[in-house]
Amino acid sequence: MEDLAREGLTGHYLGGGEITCCTLVKDDLFIAVKSHLMVYSTRNAALLHVQKLGSSEVTGLSPSPTNSQQLLVTSRDGILSVWDMTDWTLMRKLTVGSSVSDLLVSRSNQHLFLVTRNSESGNVVTTIQKHCAATLEHKSDSLIIKKPCDNFRISSCGNFILFTRDTRVRVVNTCTCATFTRFTHDTDLCSVALHPTRNLAAVADVNGRICLLNDWNVKGCVEATVQHWHANQVGGMGFAPRSEVLFSGGAESVLVKWLDGQPQFLPRIGGGIQHVLCPESGDIVVLVTEDTALHIVSLNTWSVKFKLCNILKRSRKTQGKTRVTTDIACSKSDVLFSSTPGYLQVYDVEKREHKRVVDITNQNQSTGHVRNKTLSYIDITHFKLSDDGEWLVTVERRDDGFVTPENRLKFWRKQDTEYTMKTCVDPPHSKITTSLSLGITTEPTAVTTSTDCSVKVWGCGDDEDSWTQRQVLKHRHGPAYTSLISGDGSVVVVAYKGLVVLYGTASWDVKAEVPQSVGRLDQIFLSGYYLLTSSRDLISVWNLTSLSLCWEVSANISYILALPDKTFLAFVSRKSVTDAFLFGVKSAAPLAVHKFVCPGVVEGACLVEREDGREMIVMLNSEHELYTLSHIVPPPLATSDREHQDTATIFTQLLKISAPPAALPELKHNSTATLASSVLNVSSNALPPVSAICANVLSDFLPPKVVHGN
Repeated sequence: MEDLAREGLTGHYLGGGEITCCTLVKDDLFIAVKSHLMVYSTRNAALLHVQKLGSSEVTGLSPSPTNSQQLLVTSRDGILSVWDMTDWTLMRKLTVGSSVSDLLVSRSNQHLFLVTRNSESGNVVTTIQKHCAATLEHKSDSLIIKKPCDNFRISSCGNFILFTRDTRVRVVNTCTCATFTRFTHDTDLCSVALHPTRNLAAVADVNGRICLLNDWNVKGCVEATVQHWHANQVGGMGFAPRSEVLFSGGAESVLVKWLDGQPQFLPRIGGGIQHVLCPESGDIVVLVTEDTALHIVSLNTWSVKFKLCNILKRSRKTQGKTRVTTDIACSKSDVLFSSTPGYLQVYDVEKREHKRVVDITNQNQSTGHVRNKTLSYIDITHFKLSDDGEWLVTVERRDDGFVTPENRLKFWRKQDTEYTMKTCVDPPHSKITTSLSLGITTEPTAVTTSTDCSVKVWGCGDDEDSWTQRQVLKHRHGPAYTSLISGDGSVVVVAYKGLVVLYGTASWDVKAEVPQSVGRLDQIFLSGYYLLTSSRDLISVWNLTSLSLCWEVSANISYILALPDKTFLAFVSRKSVTDAFLFGVKSAAPLAVHKFVCPGVVEGACLVEREDGREMIVMLNSEHELYTLSHIVPPPLATSDREHQDTATIFTQLLKISAPPAALPELKHNSTATLASSVLNVSSNALPPVSAICANVLSDFLPPKVVHGN
C-alpha cells in the first residue's frame, strides 16, 4: 500500500449543505449546494455530473444566452465566472467587488444583470449592474436601491425586472432604469413566479395567499386576482410553459395545481416544498423539498414519477443525544454510507455513480403538524455490511429531548438489488447503543454495546431470516463503547471504560483483559495476534501472546483503517487537510507517509477491490466528499472527442470520461522498517484461532466471568 496514488476528481461531492439556487437547462436540473454543482436528469432522476465551482457559496446559475454550452455562475464572494459545460473548464472570471445575491439573464437582448448587496451605515443597499453576456463588460450606470429587496425576476424580453420590497411589487425598466410600483399588498410577500412567455406574474405572501398580476410590466397599479389554499408561507411557484396553469407548494408538503382559480392537489410529497420548476417539455414538474429530496411529478398521471432522496446529507452533528453516523462500508465496488437522515445510499466507485437509496427509518416525513418547527429526524447511528454484502444491520435512534427516545435494531437481507428488513428489535437496549459489529462465529453474528452496561450478541436463526438474542455479557467496568468480532470468529473484543476484554465465542468466557490509559476508545482492531486500539489522539498496539504493550504514538487521529497484511492506515488531520500514515504492528515508525490524501477530515474509510483485482481505498471526509487512493493514476479528462454539441446530451457523454490526473503525493519510506507489500489476501483461518493464544494468559489474575443467558 506504500505506492498508492490519489485520484483527482474522484473527490465526489455527496452533499453537506443547503441548496443555494437551482435552475433548469433544457431537461437537466442544475442544483448548487455551497460551492458545488450537481446536475440531474429530469427524465430518470440520474445524477449526471458534479463540479466544484469555486471556494464561495454559489448564488446564481444560468446558461449563457450567447452560447448554450456555457454556464454563467455567480458567488457570494462577488465573482462572475463562465464555465464550459462540455469539459467543465473555467473559461473566464470577473470580480464584481460586492456580494452577488442574484443572477438575471436575458435571452433576447443578450444582457445579464447582477444584483449585489452592501451595507452602508447599517442599511442594506441593493445594486443592479448591467453586463454584456458575451464579453461580461459593464454596460451602463448601475441602478441603486437604498432598501433591501428580494425575489428578483427578469422578463423573457429582458426589458423589465420585477422584485419585491416588503408588501410592494416593484418593476425596473432595464433600458431607462426607471422604477415604478405595480402592486401593493397588505402582507409581506415571500415568493414570485413569472410566466416564461406571457405577461403574467404570481406573487405569494407569508399567509399562503397567491396574487395573479396580468400585464405586470405596464406602468401603473393594478388589482390582483387572489387565490388562497395554503395555510402557511408558500415555498415555491412555477408556471407551465404552454398554458397559464400555476403550480405552488409550501410547508404542507402538497403540490397544488391552479387552473382557472380552482386547485387540484397532490398530497404527501414528503418534506415542505421549497422549489417548483417547470421544464420546457411541459409534461413534468420538478420539486425540491426541505427534506433534501428531488421529486419528479408526471402531469399525465398526476403522480410522483421519481423520487431521489440523496441530494444532501446533514453535516455531522449531535441532535439531542443522538450522534449521526459517519460509518462507511463496501461490497465489491459498491460503497454504502449515510445520506439524508434515515437513508443510506449506495455509490459505485468504479462507475462513479449513485446506484440506489435504502430507506431505513421510513418515517422522516414533514407534515403540516410540524411546519415552522425544527423537524426531529430519526437518525441512523450505526450500520454494518457483511463481507459478502448479504446482510445489512442498522441501528437507528430518535431523541428530541421531549419524548421518550426511540431505539431500533434492524436486520436487512439483500434480495436482488434491494435490501429487505427481516428482523426489527425495538429496543435492543434500554439506553443508547454505542457500537455495532458484524461477523461470523458459528453463524452470522452481530454484537451491540450500550451505556446500559450490557453487551448483547445476536445470531441468525436456522431459517436464515430471523435474528434473535444469543448472549448478554456484562462487566464490572460498566458501559461498553465499541466491539469487534475477529476474522476467524473465535473472539469478540469489547472496549469498556478503561479496559478491553476478549471473550471466546465457544463458551463466551473471558479470555483476557487489556487495561487502557484512556477511558473511552473510538476504534479497536485485531491484526494477527496484535490488538490495535485508538482514541482521538492516541494509537496503541498490544501483543496478545504476552498481553504487553508493543508501542503507542500520539497524533490528531480522525480515523484508522486496518489492512489485511498486518498494516493499517492512520488518517491524521492538520489544518484543513488530511495525511495518511502507513504503520506496521511491530513498530511505531511509519512505513510510508501519504501527504494530503484529501481536504477536510477523514471520518470513514474502507478497502474496495476493483474489477481488475487491484485494491482501492475509499475515504469519506467531513465535507461529505469521496476520495480514493489506488495504485493507478487515472487517465486525463476528455481523452475522446465529444460526440454531441447540444447541452442536453453532453452530460451523458461526460459520464464516459475519466477524471484528470493528480500529482503523486509525497512519499517517505523508513529505511529501518520493511516496506509493506501489496495487500495480501491471507485468510485468518490459516492461523490458530486468536482465542487459543489468549486462553489461560493471566488466568489467575482475572476476575470470575459474568455471563447472562437469554
